[in-house]
Amino acid sequence: MQVQSLIGPVLARTFGSLPSVAAVSAVAAIVGFAAPAHAELIYSGPVSITIPNNIDGIYLNVVTGVSGVSGGAVPGWDINPYSAAAGMFNLWGPTTTTWLSPSGVIGGPYPLATGAEVGSSGLYFRPGGGTNIAPQLTLNAPNYFGFRFTNEATGGATNYGWLEVTFGASAADRAITGWAYDNAGGAVFAGVVPEPSTVALWLAGLAGVAGFAARRRKAQEAAEA
Repeated sequence: MQVQSLIGPVLARTFGSLPSVAAVSAVAAIVGFAAPAHAELIYSGPVSITIPNNIDGIYLNVVTGVSGVSGGAVPGWDINPYSAAAGMFNLWGPTTTTWLSPSGVIGGPYPLATGAEVGSSGLYFRPGGGTNIAPQLTLNAPNYFGFRFTNEATGGATNYGWLEVTFGASAADRAITGWAYDNAGGAVFAGVVPEPSTVALWLAGLAGVAGFAARRRKAQEAAEA
């Protein structure tokens, strides 16, 4: 969505040949309307999906948002956090290169700092039951994990995403509370979500300008009739 490239044509259609078109377009350029950051970032929004404290855990298709607890029965599932034993926390996936390890080793640690990059430059593993990452977690807080997956909605392209899991007083008390991925295959940054409010405010302002212009045009047409 190239907002800046749309401003001129929209204002021209709105104002016609009024002299203010050039002025308003210039102001828009100075202000710097541009494509929103993370234009391809898909965000789940706040959710609450309990992760059972057992070996099945939760299977999640991050594209459709469908989840389930029955051994991979979720079509196109991408990630599967679970417990190899009660009180543990383990990470699984459909491939051996699903979860980002910032340190570049299969033992982790896997939790990411807020804003950490998840992209093609990292090393990804499937630690499974041999790596209990419960000791790495921050309890009573959200923890971020990076992952990559094959996006069936984009012809099988590799996409990168982050998962937010909020833990309670123990590793056994946890829920998925959000995730995001870049639909164009670019890097994402842990915990960073789109800011639709900025675009919404701009569109609301543009709608107000358009309404004013329409009323002014009608008044001019009535005066010339």
